[in-house]
Amino acid sequence: MLGLLPGGEGTQRIVRVAPLEVALPMLLTGAPQKAEKALKAGIVDAIAKGDVVEEAAKLALSRPPAPISKRPVPNANRFKVHGGALDGAEAMAVNKAKGMIAPSGIIACVRAACSSGSFKEGLQVEGREFTKLLFSVQSAALRHLFFAERMISKVPGLKAQPAPIKKVGILGSGLMGGGIAICCAQKGLQVVLKDAKQEWLDAGMKSITGIWMGQVKRGRLPEAKAKGYLSLIKPSLAFEDFKDCDLIVEAVPEIMSLKKEVFAALDANTRPDTLICTNTSGLNIDEIAGVLKDPSRCMGTHFFSPANVMQLLENVRTAKATDRVIATCMAFGKILGKKAVLVGNCDGFVGNRMLAPYASQAATLLEEGATVDQIDRVAQDFGMAMGPMTLGDLVGQELFWKQRKAAGDMKKQTKTYMGPYELNDWLCERNRFGLKTPDKSIGAKGRGIYIHKGRDKVVDPEVVAQMDKIRQAKGITARALPDQEIEERLFFPMINEGFRILEEGHALRSSDIDIVYLYGYGFPPAKGGPMFFAENYVGLPKLLERLQVHAAETKRKLAGNKTLLPVDYFEPSKLLLECVQAEKSGMKSKVPPGVPMVDAVLGMKKKGGSKL
Repeated sequence: MLGLLPGGEGTQRIVRVAPLEVALPMLLTGAPQKAEKALKAGIVDAIAKGDVVEEAAKLALSRPPAPISKRPVPNANRFKVHGGALDGAEAMAVNKAKGMIAPSGIIACVRAACSSGSFKEGLQVEGREFTKLLFSVQSAALRHLFFAERMISKVPGLKAQPAPIKKVGILGSGLMGGGIAICCAQKGLQVVLKDAKQEWLDAGMKSITGIWMGQVKRGRLPEAKAKGYLSLIKPSLAFEDFKDCDLIVEAVPEIMSLKKEVFAALDANTRPDTLICTNTSGLNIDEIAGVLKDPSRCMGTHFFSPANVMQLLENVRTAKATDRVIATCMAFGKILGKKAVLVGNCDGFVGNRMLAPYASQAATLLEEGATVDQIDRVAQDFGMAMGPMTLGDLVGQELFWKQRKAAGDMKKQTKTYMGPYELNDWLCERNRFGLKTPDKSIGAKGRGIYIHKGRDKVVDPEVVAQMDKIRQAKGITARALPDQEIEERLFFPMINEGFRILEEGHALRSSDIDIVYLYGYGFPPAKGGPMFFAENYVGLPKLLERLQVHAAETKRKLAGNKTLLPVDYFEPSKLLLECVQAEKSGMKSKVPPGVPMVDAVLGMKKKGGSKL
């Protein structure tokens, strides 16, 4: 979708030849129709069986001209519009494409076509609506994402050819490893799926089989094809079975010592040219790669869970990775149909590093008096697929709690997790991790911030009561927070971290960050990704000014309350300061259309170079 409407008189013509229930989905979603269905609906007059031009000419000469522009809209379509069909269609379209303005423009055009006006008057409406959409920031955002998707595969200076990939080894058969195995088998790759215990391996294969057989039952997958996929996966308990694999993806738990242990075993049981990749979501991959005799054959392949559903793949370049290894990992992503983005090896990479300030502020806002429902609602009103509180229950409240426990420092803060921790600690100490921890005593399928029952969820009253106790213990007086403040404090530090990532050279371009957030974190397409949103919706000078306001307020709070953990994510990035200064100096008028200011400034500074 590009945030536009079908031009070329399309909105006025199709409703004159096809039933409204056929025309509207095509107009609103761009969904194509099979030739036979299009013929039945009246969209086409005939299907050529031989030479298309010859048969079209014969058909045209066999009947008198009947221009669609001269035909009236069928009464059936007019009656449907009069009966509220367009209102219902608009409501459904708005619900499916939240925040998008194009559906309303398309509906306005169809309404004009089905009114008492002429074809020419309908075209005037179409022209006005098309122009309005064409020059909207939303359409610019969607066009930006369209080109950004095509840019992620372009790595400056990378000329090496990828190694062939026919057989993939996956270490770990849990949710992540199983999802990766599904991705590979569905693309015709042979898979060796290894785990440490037979019961774990059996459970993993049972889950994989269940997913495909579930699709068979729903009529989405032929049974023969499902069995073909399963035949490509070899379950194993032996590292020796990796000996002829072209690429290995390690997907064991996020424990550095465990990852080093299995990497040593992989080093001893694979060919010297086999790529050994880790699916870690934030551990230092250079440290893991240091176990290998040849660390140049290691990269990070950060899949997002569930891997067989999520489209994003962060390919993480290590310090010693060769160009051939990088090219092969990027090709691997393409084979799997993923949006593969090359990122640098920093704490949390791109996505999780930027998510940390967002999650930290969600917890801080709750402490200061915002409600759980309000915080989630503001994020969803912004356009996010879900709010930060719901997200925490989905991924598991215990994720970083366990890492802090393993580190022996419950107040530890990194680029991937930051306080406040009091509520999270209280939840995890009671084994309330979210959706993965049912509580039979209250009939809940999951319990964390929310009590989850079926598809419904309510904020746990015990969480509300505990938050009151936390505020009292920390000397915090609850206040009412306006939605605008919540939105700024959730998203502006996230964006600021994006500027820091670019400044440090851990992303090739700002649009790569936008793709990471679009496909990995549910950022609304209508806003173009966090970096596009910053420049085109907020404005960089305003972003800077509001960050400075929040930074000063954060310092004031820290100075007056020693129970608060220090954070610096409101302190403006040096790159952001440089971008604002460049705008003030008139550089914006010299930047080519479609080039973000941040990329222009980086280009000047780096002269095409990159730390990636």
